[in-house]
Amino acid sequence: MESFKSFFGYIAICFGTIAYVIYISKILRNKIKPHAFSWLLWTLTTAIVYSAQLMKGGGAGSWSTGYTCIICFGIGIISLFKYDKAYTLSDILFISIALLALIPWFLTKDPTVSVVIIASIDAIGYGPTYRKSYYYPNEENASSFGLNSIKHCFSFMALGHYMTATWLYPVSQIFMNGSVVILLWIRRRKLVKSV
Repeated sequence: MESFKSFFGYIAICFGTIAYVIYISKILRNKIKPHAFSWLLWTLTTAIVYSAQLMKGGGAGSWSTGYTCIICFGIGIISLFKYDKAYTLSDILFISIALLALIPWFLTKDPTVSVVIIASIDAIGYGPTYRKSYYYPNEENASSFGLNSIKHCFSFMALGHYMTATWLYPVSQIFMNGSVVILLWIRRRKLVKSV
């Protein structure tokens, strides 16, 4: 059974790699303009979740979370220097709340409450990406978000232990990434019809 978990862990990383190669190449070719604060928020949230997954025995299912953290940081930094530097109060609020989510972990020595808070913050943190995707649907890459949704399916299957602290984040990401794909698809269709 453990070999299947490792296999799924590697598959998750493969899907993530494909998604991020596509995404970063489009950033570098100025085809898309990611929202830097979303990516920096995701860096913070995935770092916290990765730590929680390791602590709670996430096993191979945690590999893609750690990998995602590193990639999110890279995309966030690229976006910060390459694109829009104007951020809203809500952007700063999301980052601040994500940092505050660590308090229950420190107080209880159990990351579960922090992971629930982080998954919620991360879902809300998609707000800037939804807003941008709604108004500028051609500045985001649907295939990367779709591949990341698939990545999280494999990550979920690769988990060593299924506890709220390990499974909540990948499951929420399956739906969050998928919803960006749906939003982009709907908005692009409406734009084509209006032309």
